[in-house]
Amino acid sequence: NTYLSFVRCNHTCSPGRTTASDDLMTTALPSLLSSVSLSLSCSALSLSRSSAVLAAVTTSGNHHARFFSSAASAAAGEPETSLESRVPKVPHSLGECHVDAADAQHLRLPFDENRNPLTLVLPNRRFAQPPMAMKADKISRILADAEAVENISGGGMAAPGTKVAIVSAPFRRDHAYGMPNLEALVQLDELTNTLHVCPSLFRPETTLLATEVTIAERQQGSSESVDFDVDATPLSLVDVLMQHSPDVRMKLITPTQPNEPMSAPVHAASTDRVLMVAPTCFQVNAEASADNTFMPKDGVATDEIKDTVLREFSRLHNVITNELCVDVELFTHDGYHGTPDAVFPNNWFSTHLPLDENGNGVIALYPMKCPNRRREVRTDMLNHVKRLCGPDAKLVDVRKMSWPEDGACFAAAPQEGLPFLEGTGSIVMDRGAGVAYVSLSKRADAGLANQWRDAVNKAARTEIVRRVVPFKSFDSSGGLIYHTNVMMMVGSTYAIVCLEAIHDMAERSAVENQLAADGKEVVAITKEQMACMAGNALELQHGLYGVPYVIMSTQARESLDADQVSVLERHVAGIAHADIRTLETLGGGSVRCTIAELFCEEDVVE
Repeated sequence: NTYLSFVRCNHTCSPGRTTASDDLMTTALPSLLSSVSLSLSCSALSLSRSSAVLAAVTTSGNHHARFFSSAASAAAGEPETSLESRVPKVPHSLGECHVDAADAQHLRLPFDENRNPLTLVLPNRRFAQPPMAMKADKISRILADAEAVENISGGGMAAPGTKVAIVSAPFRRDHAYGMPNLEALVQLDELTNTLHVCPSLFRPETTLLATEVTIAERQQGSSESVDFDVDATPLSLVDVLMQHSPDVRMKLITPTQPNEPMSAPVHAASTDRVLMVAPTCFQVNAEASADNTFMPKDGVATDEIKDTVLREFSRLHNVITNELCVDVELFTHDGYHGTPDAVFPNNWFSTHLPLDENGNGVIALYPMKCPNRRREVRTDMLNHVKRLCGPDAKLVDVRKMSWPEDGACFAAAPQEGLPFLEGTGSIVMDRGAGVAYVSLSKRADAGLANQWRDAVNKAARTEIVRRVVPFKSFDSSGGLIYHTNVMMMVGSTYAIVCLEAIHDMAERSAVENQLAADGKEVVAITKEQMACMAGNALELQHGLYGVPYVIMSTQARESLDADQVSVLERHVAGIAHADIRTLETLGGGSVRCTIAELFCEEDVVE
């Protein structure tokens, strides 16, 4: 059930010069093999030192693109480790992959009584709400509830020195059905040794999953009192397992459907499947710099710069695939494509799921202002997206609305005098609420945005986009911001917005009121933080645990203050980031721009 597909990317180098490709080639493949848990001999593969190797891996129907997974450590000068030492020791890193006994033994996976490897299958949290950290008073209430303590394990937790785990279970499949969250106190050894015996972790009828714990220790003193010293840092369940019992035996848990149907469908706000294009032929796009103040007016991408950008992308890709376990459909581009900005695929297409089960999925194609960016719409990539979205997905070609005279050949359309709309660069979607935010500019036309809304809803046979909220935003020099997604993002229950960039107070109020009406907690960033790409972030679901993460660049993450981070961490399981400063500076876009979300029907994806 596993295969490797290799794509050769030719690189030229001077005699005696070791290129980034050589380093990546010699480090990526061993890490790749360990990341997908294959007991293969690297010596059996013959690799050319004149080419870099990109590898895509498919395991048990779940596609995970693994690309340059150890490039970051190589760039940092970290010593190379053996394949054996990089093999994961806990089965959570395999997710739903099924492995045979030989592979399981190699990976040190636990076995059941029949010598079958055990894996932990986590419920899909696609329709659930983001995590909420337990408040201090709630922890105190749980600890102070002596009756609850005595009822668990016969009062053994009251003994001095006993460690317990305060377990919160906000993530579960049926959270949107109105079921209350579960908080409980369990002994740490129960938590780490046998998950299935702890009723606070799993209930078959609701598939409750504990994902956050706070470790507490009974203070030395009288056993008559219940007095605990609490570690204020909440940990993920996986962290606890790894810290306290790395060889824990995990029982196979199969997610179950909720008992009661929902009164109204809830649309997924984020996804765990994306498309990316590696910058294998990156260039500074002079055409795009005319109205993109986030990039230099002139610049040349030397071989050294190209290698740096490729390394930065590899770090980002590694975070997305290995840390967040997101499925990546990975493409490359070559010189003959003539697409210097191909690394930003979110501008030319978007995918949408219907808000009810009777609707159709939609693939939308967008008219882009720069002629060389219009060439990014490649037949091979579009066909692949169509296959992923399934035969029922409808195609909406917004390019024909922009230039109806010859929409079929939009590449020849003039660069001025036409309305443009550049995908999820121009449109920031609140998918759960069906609201589209559009910062108007030469690349985002209000009339075309309304036409797009009507066309998408018609194709879907349901209301995917309920409302378009238009406004204008400005950078520190007073110029129009070219793309909405550099000044704001919208997650499941939160938003990052540079409100001060919206100068018109009525428009600013319209944005604030809409976000408030949809239950979003706003993280307001400054123009300086916006210039650091703090607004160019995206929510992704963890591919194994189904919990939301926000991903951004390291520069963006470092620009946030403690209060802003605290707000975000109330809504997401973590803030993932990667350092892509060169790409940000010369390309004018950041992490969100490099990711095209794929919203596909589950049965089609599987």
